[in-house]
Amino acid sequence: MPFKRPRPNPTQGGPNSESSSSRPLPAKQTKTSTAKGLPDMKIYIVQAKLDAESIATLTGLAERHSGVCRNAEDAEVLITAVSMRRRLERHVPWEIAKTKAVVTPQWLRDSIEHGGPLPCDDYVAIGDLHETTVQHCPDCNCKPCGCSDDSPSPTPPTSPRPRTAELSSSPTSLSAASVPEPAERAVYVPENLLPPDPPIPTKLETLDYTSRYACQRPAPLVCVNQSLVRELDTIRHSRWLEGEDRSALSYERAASVIKAYPHKIRSLAQVVKLPFIGTKIGGLIEQYLNTGTILEAETIKGSERFQTLSLFASIYGIGPSTARRLYDLNLRTLEDLEIYYGVERDDVGRQSQIVEVEEKPQHPRWMRGQRAADDGLGDSWIRVALGLREDLAKRIPRAEVEEMGRVVITELNDLKPGCVSTIVGGYRRGKRESNDVDIVFTHPDASKVKGLCKSLVRRLHERGMVTHVMHLSSFHTHDPLRLHHWDNLEKALTVFILPPTSPFYDGTRRRLDLIFASPEVYWTAVIGWTGSIMFQRDIRQWAKDKLGMKFDSSGITRRYDSKEFYPKTEKEVFELFGLQWVDPTWRNADL
Repeated sequence: MPFKRPRPNPTQGGPNSESSSSRPLPAKQTKTSTAKGLPDMKIYIVQAKLDAESIATLTGLAERHSGVCRNAEDAEVLITAVSMRRRLERHVPWEIAKTKAVVTPQWLRDSIEHGGPLPCDDYVAIGDLHETTVQHCPDCNCKPCGCSDDSPSPTPPTSPRPRTAELSSSPTSLSAASVPEPAERAVYVPENLLPPDPPIPTKLETLDYTSRYACQRPAPLVCVNQSLVRELDTIRHSRWLEGEDRSALSYERAASVIKAYPHKIRSLAQVVKLPFIGTKIGGLIEQYLNTGTILEAETIKGSERFQTLSLFASIYGIGPSTARRLYDLNLRTLEDLEIYYGVERDDVGRQSQIVEVEEKPQHPRWMRGQRAADDGLGDSWIRVALGLREDLAKRIPRAEVEEMGRVVITELNDLKPGCVSTIVGGYRRGKRESNDVDIVFTHPDASKVKGLCKSLVRRLHERGMVTHVMHLSSFHTHDPLRLHHWDNLEKALTVFILPPTSPFYDGTRRRLDLIFASPEVYWTAVIGWTGSIMFQRDIRQWAKDKLGMKFDSSGITRRYDSKEFYPKTEKEVFELFGLQWVDPTWRNADL
C-alpha cells in the first residue's frame, strides 16, 4: 500500500491537502523543482468517486506538471478512483480505456514526487485493464527518466496489487498459479475469472417453485418427495430407452417440478395446478399417495427388457438405439457383449490409446431422417468401456474428485501458468459421489487456450495418468445456428488414473472429461457443464422464449442477428437473462 501522506489545506498545508505536509505545494516549490515532472504527457481525470477538493488538487497537479485533456480519447493516461469496470464505462467507453494507461490518483502524485513517470504496474485502477495499462504506461517511453546511468533506479511505493491466480476457498475452483512456482512465471488473472469470495447466496424467497422454467425453481439435491420423484423417473428412463423422447421429456418435466416443490405432498390438490402435472401424471401421483408406489413403475422395474437395456446403456458409448439393437440380437448380459465385441479384458487394461476423434456435425432436425443405428462413439471405445467396466462403474468420492482436480491443474501449471479451472457436473451441485469428473479450464490470454487441451492430454498420457482418450476435439468456428451436436469447445473425454504418489491411489481408472473454453465464454461453459440437464435445458428455453437468444456452453447469441454476448461472471449470465441467481447446489432439477 502506498504511504498516504497527510493532505494539507491548499493554502495552509493542513491535513486536507492533496500533497505531502513535509514539503510545500508544487506552486510554492523552489525554482529548481518547478520543472514539469511529466512533460508533454496528456492526462484525463475521471471525476467519479472524487470530491471537489481532490478534483481541484489533481487538476492543479496535472496542469503544472503535464497537460490536462478534456476528452479521454485525447489522453495518454486516465486517472480514476473507480475500481469497477461497469462504473468506469459510465464515463469512458471501454474500447477507449483499453488503449490507455488507467491508473489511480496515487500514480500522479508519486510520479510528480519522483520527477518522472513511474511504472504503472502497481497503480492499475481496473483489474481487467491490467495488461493494457502496463502496455500503454508512459514510464520509460518518455524522454529523460530515472533510468539514466548516473541516477539510481527508483523504487516506487507499493500499492495493493490486483489478484493473481490463487487457490479459491471453494474446492470447485482451482487455478494453475495456486501451485507454488517461480515469481517470474506468475500470471495475472482477472477477478472475473475467479470464483466470488465470499460465495453469492441464493435468495430462495425470490425464486418461484411454480414456474414453468427449472432455472427459476430452487431444486435441492434431495427433496421431501424424493421417493415419488424416483417412481416417475423410472417411467422416464424406460421411455428414453425405448426412443420415446417426447414422452420421456413429459415425465422429466413433471419430476423436475415435484423436485422443487418445498412441501410434503399429501393430497393431489396440492399439485394439480403445478405446471406439467396433467391428468395422466396426476393420476399416477394419486396412485402413489394411496399405495406408496406407481404400478407402471414397478412393472417396468421387473421387466427383463428394461433391466437389459438399462444394463447395456450403462456402458460408456452405448446409447438407447444401440442398446435396443443389441437386445434384438438376443444379447442379454455384459458377458454376451464381450463376446459380441471381441473384448479381451486383460488386453484392454494393458492398452493405452490416445486418438483424436472429431465429432461429426449433425443436420438440423428438419433435415434428419431416421436416427443412425449406432449413436455411441464407435465399437472400439465400446470395447474399451466394456474392458474397464468394473473400474468405471465405481463411484468417486468428493475428496478423490478434488484430488484429481489438484493433480491435473498441477500438470497444467507446468504447461501454461495462469490457467484457472472449475470442477463442474454433479460434484459442483453437491453430490457426495460422482460417476465421472468434469473440469472446465481457461486462461486469461485467449490465444493461449487453443491447443492446450491436446497438450495437456499428451502430457498426462506420457506420465501414465491418462490411459485412454475416448474423444478429443478442437475448437470449432462460431456456429450461431448450433448445427453441431455438441458445443464448439475444445474437450477430451478420457480414462484417468491417479499417480502412485497420490494418497488416493489404488489403481482404479476413472472417467475424466477436460473442457477448455476461451475466457470470454468461460462462465457459460461452467454453467452448461454444471447442469443439471433440465436446468440447462430450461435456461436455453428461457433465453429463446423471453429474449430471442440462443444459449449453450459455447456462448450466448442473439437469434435475429447472431450478435454474441460475453458475460464476465457466472452471475452476469443470470443478470443478462433477467433471472435471479441460483447457486449450483439448488440446480438439481433432475433425480
